[in-house]
Amino acid sequence: MNKPPPVPTHLDAPRTNLLMRSGRWVNLYDPSPADIMLEDWVTGASRVARWGGQTRGDTAYNVLQHSVLLEQVLVTLLAPDASPALRLAALMHDLHEGGGLGDVVTPYGKLFATAGLKEVKARLDRALFLSVGLPWPLSASQTDLIKKADKITAISEAIQLMGWPEKLARRDIGSSYRGKLWTDTIKVVGEAEARALWWDRYKAVTGATSP
Repeated sequence: MNKPPPVPTHLDAPRTNLLMRSGRWVNLYDPSPADIMLEDWVTGASRVARWGGQTRGDTAYNVLQHSVLLEQVLVTLLAPDASPALRLAALMHDLHEGGGLGDVVTPYGKLFATAGLKEVKARLDRALFLSVGLPWPLSASQTDLIKKADKITAISEAIQLMGWPEKLARRDIGSSYRGKLWTDTIKVVGEAEARALWWDRYKAVTGATSP
């Protein structure tokens, strides 16, 4: 199998700078932690529809609300003693989607697998995590826990918000996952409320008193 071409840096590919709401410029091929303003990415993620916008109801289920739910899944079903750093990493695991990348649903992700998508996400994650003092990369055990929480969250969302039969969701979305799911009702909220929920969790985890 041919390896995907290397993702260029800002020196190789000019015109890859994204102007953020704060006025910061972020080079998407070569992002720097110094260029990250967290509010930009939180706002962007609150405006990204998850599941390709195909959830039921009149309000799109957004990426930021998904991140809040994932952190709840992590500490409720998998790791009640999760460290603040791991909980913060869970809250931030999809913030890269708030910079214009969007939620690339799995079918498209498979199509884009040879286009350097994984490397672009990793570079953005590195800048985002380092900007709030989180280590990068995460340890293998931390990564595995977040991935498992993400799987549980995705299966639960598919069942509750899209009407997937549980058996099919466990098989196709969860790779035959048989463990516990999130059974509390997932109430879809708008972008402003999603931001408020996320910042509440951020403050609780970090001890911060303001964004």
